Parts: sequence; structure tokens; C-alpha cells
Amino acid sequence: MLVPLTVQHHGRSLIGSADLPARPAREGILLLHGFTGSRIEYTYLFVHLARLLNARGIAVFRFDFAGCGESEGDFADLSIADQAEQAGAMLDCVQADYPDLRWHILGFSMGALAATLAAARRSELASLLLLLAPAGNMGGNLKPLALQPSVAGGYDYLGLTISEALLQEAEAFDLGTAASQLHLPTLVLHGADDVVVPARIGETVAAQIPGGRFQGFAQADHVFARIAHRQQLATAIADWVEQRA
Repeated sequence: MLVPLTVQHHGRSLIGSADLPARPAREGILLLHGFTGSRIEYTYLFVHLARLLNARGIAVFRFDFAGCGESEGDFADLSIADQAEQAGAMLDCVQADYPDLRWHILGFSMGALAATLAAARRSELASLLLLLAPAGNMGGNLKPLALQPSVAGGYDYLGLTISEALLQEAEAFDLGTAASQLHLPTLVLHGADDVVVPARIGETVAAQIPGGRFQGFAQADHVFARIAHRQQLATAIADWVEQRA
């Protein structure tokens, strides 16, 4: 069952969806999308994950960050710190509406940065943290934008305005330092053939998390763009959550 959701954060409506399994769920996962993504994600990655996890009896909640997808706000105001605050607000809201669930966070790519910050600052937010292809190289990936002609408010990237402030924040952001401050069980999942965020970054992040664990997926890319890879990913997520129930 698909249920529409709305969370208010600093005067902005964050639009989301709850994917609820047919039988009563005991586990709930909040999915945080990546850079220029949405709660649907590239080639419907988050939709597919939600349906596969629902089949395992796990409830899934996903939102568009401010300025992304259908949520209010301006993409030019995007920041890692703000997304971390939004993640906390999302969880506060859904936890109030679904108090019987045990809660977990999964952050994908840039969303993994927000998930790490939110979990490091408020360890009570969730029982488990999952980082999917955490974008520890985001500063390097965005740096070439600064070589392009600027537009009002920043740089034009696929029709979106990327601010100079975001470039500076991403360049200064140290995912390893944030990860080292985590105090909850954390699994890092990464495609071995990811060329956007190489798997070695995920392995390094996992090693910096106290008790962190890394799981790689042979031949999978950044968005797990094969049916078999998405099924493997969902199975790994569900197995890890159930084993730690």
C-alpha cells in the first residue's frame, strides 16, 4: 500500500511516500536519495527497493529533499548540512505516526552523507544505518563545475543551479571524520563497478566506522542498474535488518 506523506521543515513542505507491506510490519527504513535524485531515484531504484523490501515485510519511507522532486524549496539552496537536518525531521515525523516500528536509515550517494551526519549527531534516530555508495568523493566530482562560466546564483548543471556554497561545502566535507563518530551498527553497500563513487571509497568509509561492515556487489554499478543486482541489494538489506532484530 502506498501512502502519501508530508513533513514540514523550515517553512518547506517535504513530499514523501510510505510503502507499507500487506502484513503488519515491525521494521521501517527511511531512504534518503542522492544528488539530483528524488524519492523515486534513477530508473526507479527506490521504487524497486521499496517493493522488494515490502515483500520481506519491511515498511519503506522515502522523501524528496527540499528543492528536489516535488518538495518545496530551491535546488540552489541545497546543502549537506541542511539535508542532514531534514533527515532528522523526516524521522521524527514518521516515528510519531508509526511508533511501533523499529527504525533504520539508508542513505544513497549524497544522501549517505546526510544520513551519516544525522546519525552521528542523534544516535537515537535509528537502530541501524545503511550507506549505499556513500559519496565521499563528492567534492572532487563537483569541482570541475567551477571551471565553467557561472550563471546567476552559481553554475548550470543539467538545468539545475549548483551554488558556490555547495561546491565549497562538498570540498570541505570529510565523510571519514563523520563516520568515525557513528555509534550504531552500520553496513556499507557498494557496487564493485561503480565509476561515480568507486568501491574503494565505500571500503574506506566502512573501515572508519567503529564496528562498520562492508558488502560489495560484483559487477554492480552506482545505481544497481540490473534487475539481478537490485534483487541482491534488497536481499542484503533485508537480511541484515532481520539478523539484527
